[in-house]
Amino acid sequence: MSKGRKIRLIILIVFIVLIAQYVLTHAKRKLIIRDNILYGIKDGIFESKYSMKELTVPTGVKEIDKYAFIGCENLEVVELPDTLESIGELSFLSCRKLEYIKIPGNVKVIESSVFLGCSQLKNVELPDSLEKLGMGAFSDCTALEKISIPAGVEEIGESTFLNCKNLESVELNEGLKNIGSEAFLGCEKIRSIKIPDSVEKIGSAAFKDSKKLSDIKMSKGIEYIGEGAFEGTKYYERGLWEDEEGIYIGEALIKYENKGSEIRVREGTRVIAGKACADLPDLYTVELPESLIAIGNDAFANCKSLKNINMPVNLKDIDSRAFFECNIESLNIPASVKSIGREAFANCRNLSEVEMMETLNIVGVRAFENTYWLEHLEKDEYGCKYFQNILFEYVEGESHVKVREGTKSISGEAFLNSDRLEKIDIPKSVEMIGMEAFSGCKNLKECIFEEESNIKIIYVGAFKECTSIKEINIPESTKYLGAQAFKDCSSLEKIVFREGCDIKELNMEAFSGCSNLREISLPSKLEEINYMAFSYCESLEEIRFPENTKYIDSSSLFICKNLKRIEVPLSIKSDFRIVEKKLNFEKVYPEVIYY
Repeated sequence: MSKGRKIRLIILIVFIVLIAQYVLTHAKRKLIIRDNILYGIKDGIFESKYSMKELTVPTGVKEIDKYAFIGCENLEVVELPDTLESIGELSFLSCRKLEYIKIPGNVKVIESSVFLGCSQLKNVELPDSLEKLGMGAFSDCTALEKISIPAGVEEIGESTFLNCKNLESVELNEGLKNIGSEAFLGCEKIRSIKIPDSVEKIGSAAFKDSKKLSDIKMSKGIEYIGEGAFEGTKYYERGLWEDEEGIYIGEALIKYENKGSEIRVREGTRVIAGKACADLPDLYTVELPESLIAIGNDAFANCKSLKNINMPVNLKDIDSRAFFECNIESLNIPASVKSIGREAFANCRNLSEVEMMETLNIVGVRAFENTYWLEHLEKDEYGCKYFQNILFEYVEGESHVKVREGTKSISGEAFLNSDRLEKIDIPKSVEMIGMEAFSGCKNLKECIFEEESNIKIIYVGAFKECTSIKEINIPESTKYLGAQAFKDCSSLEKIVFREGCDIKELNMEAFSGCSNLREISLPSKLEEINYMAFSYCESLEEIRFPENTKYIDSSSLFICKNLKRIEVPLSIKSDFRIVEKKLNFEKVYPEVIYY
């Protein structure tokens, strides 16, 4: 054999060996696991995730990432390890052949829509360790027959069991506090439900169209029931013709259909549900029992003849639009009332007399809009309208406003889109700034909190789109900073959280769009940085996350294209790598220092 032929033969053999090695390496599908996180499945040459029928997640995996098993439509059997702690959103989306799942004992969180559309899933075992059931977690699991919610779960999220048409047995354990909107909507086979006494809130349409539901034991601790929570149930339909006084479940008035001029709510009633007595055109007088603690959203909305109503001495909450567009002329709101919701008495045009105590904590956005009473409140020298210790409204007054000493709260939208406002002095007596209170004040340059400020809550969008403000000092007394609190403050360069500030969570988009932000010192007690908290902070070059930080959302630094240095606690190194990879994907490569 010639030398040339030998060389060609050797090359051919090497080539065949390389191909064989490649085929052996890539023939089978593989689990993608890094830093104890399972990210998904990589298809092999001969095996795809679509054809996979069985899956054993290896011991050591602590987290299943979101979307991990999307497309595994033939998956029938899944074994999860005891090391698993959390299951990410949409991770088993539309695994239509999966029939059974046992969640291991260390899992605390099942995120949103994890098993959405698993239409053959019949049996689910949830561990006692579980604390959170995310929105839509088992939505459209149409074969699911029974579920027991562990005692550690305080909230069932919105739409968690939506359209589980074969769900018959539901066990809710003591410890549960909230049942979210549409949580069991369309669960047609549920016949009875016992709502434990720990439950305080039931969201709108929570059990709507659960057509066979006829036996309901209501929580004795209930404080809120949303609109249509039990509409379309057998209990609801039976009540329409059985009781002329309305439909009651336990100590809650759910619906009143009588078209007369007077309602006497049954003694012992604690809650009037959302829209329970709405749209009754002839209703003139309502008598409420002393036992009542809460009036739900839109409860008496559009009862345009309603003139006479008493406010019981134990009443705590008047929810959004509760008396929207009624004919009420006077109100005596007792000291027990702690909150009045958005537009609660809006468009009650004849309302001319209001008595309220200084114990009231929250007055919602536009709670008294278009009432004679608010329109005729006197303005002070700065253009502000006050009642008791609440600043309700600013009517294009002075450019420099000094909030009155003794004021406890600034109502939502009080200064909304006020072009004249340039400077605001907030005294130490103020404890709360309402939703969008200063939103859109494009010429506001200075917000001065008095020394020893007692501010505790800065609500959603409070300073959103204040495009002229350059620096903000957040007082040490602050405990809560709402979503979008400083969103799109495009001139904001410096944020200082004063030493001792008790904020533990930065909510969604809190500083998003602060495109000139260069300097920020985060509070030492901060634990969570949520979705897009600093997104589009394009001038930010460095940031230090405090030692107590436990969670940083992967999108929190989205489009921070000039980041050069990030300091992160060593305790969350593995989690932060996801954030770092997202930055790298955006072609941002900061120096990351773990301490």
